[in-house]
Amino acid sequence: MMAPAVSVIPLLGIISCVAAIELRFMPDPPTLNIYGVHRMNKSDNLELICKGRQYLRWKTPPTSTRFSISDCSGSGLFCKTLHISNATVNETGQYQCSYRDLKVEDGKTSASAYVFVHDYKVPFVPSEKDYEVVFIREGERVVIPCRGSVENLNVTLHTKYPNKELHPDGKDSFWDARTGFTVPSHLISYAGVVSCQTYLGNETFKSPLYIVAVVGYKIHELTLTPTQPRLSVGEKLVLSCTAITELNVGMEFNWTHSGQALTSVNGSRPTHTIPHKKKLWNTLELSNTLTVENVTVDHTGEYTCTASSGLMEKSATAYLTVHEKPFIDMKEPWTRVWEVNVDETPTLIPVRYTAYPEPSFKWLKNGKSLKGDYRIKQKSDCLIIHKVTEADAGNYTMVLTNKITKEEHNRTVQLLCLLALLTRRWQGDNDVYLYGSSPTLRCTASGFPTPAQIEWQWMSKEDCPEAFTSGLKKKSEAQLEKCTSWRDISNNTGHHPVERLMIDTEGQRKITSSLKIQKAESPALYRCMAANKVGKDSRIIFFHVTRGLEVSVSPSNEPLEEDYVVLRCKADKLLYGNLAWFRVTNISESEQVVSLQPCRSLTLQRRPLSHGMRPSVQGSNVTLELRLPNATRQDEGLYACQVENIKTQDRTCLLQRLSLKSLEAARILNNLTDQKVNVSATTALHCDAAGVPNPTVVWTKNNHTVVEGSGVILSNHNQILTIQRVKKDDSGLYVCTACNSRGCDTSQAFLTTEGAEEKTNVELIVPIGSVVIAMFFWLLIVFVIRGRKRPNGGELKTGYLSMILDSEDMPMDEQCERLTYDANKWEFPRDRLKLGDPLGRGAFGQVVEAAAFGIEKATTCTTVAVKMLKEGATSSEYRALMSELKILIHIGHHLNVVNLLGACTKPGGPLMVIVEYCKHGNLSSYLKSKRGEYSPYKRKRVG
Repeated sequence: MMAPAVSVIPLLGIISCVAAIELRFMPDPPTLNIYGVHRMNKSDNLELICKGRQYLRWKTPPTSTRFSISDCSGSGLFCKTLHISNATVNETGQYQCSYRDLKVEDGKTSASAYVFVHDYKVPFVPSEKDYEVVFIREGERVVIPCRGSVENLNVTLHTKYPNKELHPDGKDSFWDARTGFTVPSHLISYAGVVSCQTYLGNETFKSPLYIVAVVGYKIHELTLTPTQPRLSVGEKLVLSCTAITELNVGMEFNWTHSGQALTSVNGSRPTHTIPHKKKLWNTLELSNTLTVENVTVDHTGEYTCTASSGLMEKSATAYLTVHEKPFIDMKEPWTRVWEVNVDETPTLIPVRYTAYPEPSFKWLKNGKSLKGDYRIKQKSDCLIIHKVTEADAGNYTMVLTNKITKEEHNRTVQLLCLLALLTRRWQGDNDVYLYGSSPTLRCTASGFPTPAQIEWQWMSKEDCPEAFTSGLKKKSEAQLEKCTSWRDISNNTGHHPVERLMIDTEGQRKITSSLKIQKAESPALYRCMAANKVGKDSRIIFFHVTRGLEVSVSPSNEPLEEDYVVLRCKADKLLYGNLAWFRVTNISESEQVVSLQPCRSLTLQRRPLSHGMRPSVQGSNVTLELRLPNATRQDEGLYACQVENIKTQDRTCLLQRLSLKSLEAARILNNLTDQKVNVSATTALHCDAAGVPNPTVVWTKNNHTVVEGSGVILSNHNQILTIQRVKKDDSGLYVCTACNSRGCDTSQAFLTTEGAEEKTNVELIVPIGSVVIAMFFWLLIVFVIRGRKRPNGGELKTGYLSMILDSEDMPMDEQCERLTYDANKWEFPRDRLKLGDPLGRGAFGQVVEAAAFGIEKATTCTTVAVKMLKEGATSSEYRALMSELKILIHIGHHLNVVNLLGACTKPGGPLMVIVEYCKHGNLSSYLKSKRGEYSPYKRKRVG
């Protein structure tokens, strides 16, 4: 069974709060019998043994051939033995053992050793080929892979064209026996052929030759056309894949169909590709054309073109649809009767169909070809009639003809023009009003019979925020169906924003209603509704409110020299666009200017200062910033933010004069004076500092920085140092240092303490009192609970358990089993918990620091302590930790107990109990460190 919770809780510690990351569980890395570097002579034998907890594999140098691998698994571990016999220089290199089914990560899923086979007759490891090509790129360092079988050789690099010798400088150029000769690419970019050379005794040895090739790799753009081809069976597919690259790029194109490599489909002719190359000014155009003859339905799918330059790869896709034969399919349902209102603009009769190839079309009216005019637009997918008249009524027929089979399909719709239905002429559908203005909204309805009245309703922006998310873009009533909080408006409703409501009848078929807004303060929706015997209609008015234009300066209205100054120009995006910053050149520094005036009256620089900067959009405002990092006197002057009215295209300038405040070195305004203070009194040292920018004040005592603590208070930006309950140790030389970016100033004073010091440590009263109170409450709870009548076994409720378990009750394990664990309340996700350093270990458990994201609040990261089992814990130890968790839940929250915060009990990970973190360490260590202060034999010294 686990140790009691009280003995483990003091092991808690503190860690810094970091963001929670996903926990990953993986086995220990494989182990080798030889690590690091192993050196052996030619013809020697070597045995490398690798053990791990999963299936293993060996990776050997490409030149090595004299080795064999055998299985040595046993004792619960996987094992692979690699045996090198009669070794040669070719066996020199790295031997890596890794887990077969995991990604190779050195030190995590793999282990390696480097083997040198010394042969002073062959100091360089031979290459697999006679000539090995080394690709280099301008501006990078390149490694010539002339590896050595002997370390610490004096190696030089020789170029053949021109013939010269490069010596390593130990910084940019150096030779490593494991990797080869590293050299900046510009030194050998035109060499053609290079080799390494060394001297052993009086004999010269050369490495294999390496061909140097300068290449590029960047792919700027990759396109595949057409993107959505449509064909019928038997036609030819042609796809063109074009890559725009930098010069000197070798490109490999690969084609796949629905994720598989292209092959012959159903015995059809195989696909073939045609490459093409074209050199542009400073780029290269490489293309590859895919042709598929006689496509079938099986060719339907996604085609992917992948272009690879070795170090860079891009892909583009196109989707091919292959139809069995040409066809026309007119979609149902088809509206047989189309009712429209006279003068409605526009009327659209839609036609829905799918076809291949795209068919030809014609429209008929009452069986005759329809003659188009400026009002009637004939399209393959619709018929548009502007300003419908009574003469437009009739039967309209759409005829579609397949261009290959000449097959015809048609549909007919009857158009009815209803005079009696309402027609609408609305004013103020979508307007913007200046904040504080009193606009009038007008709504006109027409029809026969004339509508009796027009009713008004309104809704606030808070009740329908989605209506204002896209600015002035209108939304249909169907898009606003979720907005249902409409409120009626009348002259006697007392609706505060409305000043007056009027209704006028204009002739026999019109009625107009005016709504006077008292004060435009916030965006809203207004709706007017009218009805007659034929039907009813309504229109929603989007009421936008703007505050106009605004310009500001940060970090303050009086920025300093060398500040990061930002000029911000804010405008309502519903009214203005094309924001730009300029310097004004025709107004002197002393001349008074109006902050808002037409730009045509100013002389501005030709090129805007904000060229290339994009404005940001927040809510209904658009903001353009002009950043002046490390501002200087040259940046002072008059700036203009130019905005353009979206409707009128008029340009207006907001002017802002920028003046910088000069920097001043930090200085102390008063001199500190020496002080004599009685013990246990309170004293204060004042250090008034000034400067631009505001200086930072630091106090030191005897060359040690003074920090706030018990009895030491720093206030007024550290300019006042207050010492409470002065002690003998507080005497010394106090120095005040004020510094800013321009310089520093200091002042000092000597503090002398007088009188005898009382030894009573006031700070210890609080922790001692807390301990005594906690023990008192603990004993009180014990006596209260033990005094209760013990329930019978049949009367025990689920979740009941005494805080103090009586040995005369049922066994403790059985009592703990009766407690419940509420996962909905206490379960905490493991992926939001990051484990840190260990704090301590118990009989079978351990406690570690951890950071828990969102355990107290949704957006906070809290330092906690996590208790878990050690490796190899038994099932009984697991039950013991689970019992401890349930007991902590049953005890509940208390001020003097380290409280439970959550737990991780779900399968897939270890059992973890999350408790509060004690930032002052454990109580035992604290009391021992203060043993001298608690000693009952200490007495106040007399005299």
